[in-house]
Amino acid sequence: MTEESATPPFASEAENDHVTADHLRKEAWTMGLYVTVCLLAALTALETVVPVTGRVLGLVWGTTVGLALAHLFAFRIAGRLVHDGRLPRSDQIVSAVQLGAAAAIALVVSIPILIASPASELNWARYTCAGIIGVVGYGVARSAE
Repeated sequence: MTEESATPPFASEAENDHVTADHLRKEAWTMGLYVTVCLLAALTALETVVPVTGRVLGLVWGTTVGLALAHLFAFRIAGRLVHDGRLPRSDQIVSAVQLGAAAAIALVVSIPILIASPASELNWARYTCAGIIGVVGYGVARSAE
């Protein structure tokens, strides 16, 4: 075994700064589903406590922003670790797409909260999260045929 064969191949800087549309879509869907699952878990955990009506919107946005920022922190630190302290342009683009996807989920979940009565906003937020997961799952199942 030679020294060259023992080291993994590294991408050139030009390759690190390139990102495809498929990769960006995958990153957006990944972040969107991640945020949706975490939101559903957080909203379901509230079932055993008496929620303060009118505060679900803040919970949705607070959870989403917190998750997105935590992910962004980890993603960017890991990117710099892998790329010798430099954050490639592709990672910057992916970060923006991930943040946009998280915000889109919070926006979609916010719509029924704003429409529903304060007494049912928690249920509607959970239904919306479950609906998003269900629609995406259905789409994946249909595309696998």
